[in-house]
Amino acid sequence: MAVKLTLKQFTTDPSHRYVALIEKHEQLQAMHTHDYFELFLVKEGKAYHIVNNTTQLLKKGSVVFMRPNDFHCYSHMSDDFVIINILIDGHTIDSLFSYLGSGYSLEKFMSSSLPPKSSLSEREFECVLQDLEQLVLSKNILKDQSETFFRISFLKIFTMCYPLIGAIQNSNIPEWLRWVVLEMMKKENFTEGLPAMVRLSTRSYEHLARTCRLYLNKTPTEIINELRIDYVTKEIINTEDTIITIALDSGFQNLSHFYHLFKKYYGMSPTTFRETYTKDQINLPPLQFNYTIVKQNIPIGIDFLSNE
Repeated sequence: MAVKLTLKQFTTDPSHRYVALIEKHEQLQAMHTHDYFELFLVKEGKAYHIVNNTTQLLKKGSVVFMRPNDFHCYSHMSDDFVIINILIDGHTIDSLFSYLGSGYSLEKFMSSSLPPKSSLSEREFECVLQDLEQLVLSKNILKDQSETFFRISFLKIFTMCYPLIGAIQNSNIPEWLRWVVLEMMKKENFTEGLPAMVRLSTRSYEHLARTCRLYLNKTPTEIINELRIDYVTKEIINTEDTIITIALDSGFQNLSHFYHLFKKYYGMSPTTFRETYTKDQINLPPLQFNYTIVKQNIPIGIDFLSNE
């Protein structure tokens, strides 16, 4: 018989979402269901996920989005099997999908017999893990700002784990273009810019541009600029380098164009952005965490097998 878990068992404050590192295998072995949504990432190890009368293999980088009334447990867990999970109330999920618009269909996430499962690349895994670690630590550090930080972080984590499922999985984007875009995420490529993208594609610029427009609705230059702006944003927040140094390091050669693009994306200048969102202002710890720090700060999750 499945144990029924409620969000109130984990938190009495609706403005503080529950995030936990779970490494106690005994609390993962009982079949259970819940009245909330759960997104979990396998941080280490392997296990079988028994969910809705089906068995899935989970390994490092696996992400699963559990819906209310899905029932599941874990079996044959390796000694190093660890997950990090986020518990989310239904109102937050409704608001998320409403904000994302018609490109994301909540019905598609809800109607499948199994909860949506994703496998992250190494780069995606590191990004999501880092965001989850910061999300957990921020709950105790940001206090009144924790709700806003949660929304920002969860939006980023969710869309990285499930990038336009309905559009991308069912599209006919050529494999070579997928590969080129992923390669362009490497700093050495997006800093070089258009020459690197054309070289990697092994196509003419005209062919590359036409295909990007057709399948991604963007020009190669727009794709490169987005990657550069993303890099710049992280450097502004997490380093003390000057704005000009960061812009040049990202591949922008025309500073006037850089400032124009940045304001277009964020509605403010890079300097104002830094003053608003630096890690010092919101008291976030450095982005790099070692396991000891994470283990000391992430709650282990309630033991729902106990009689307490």
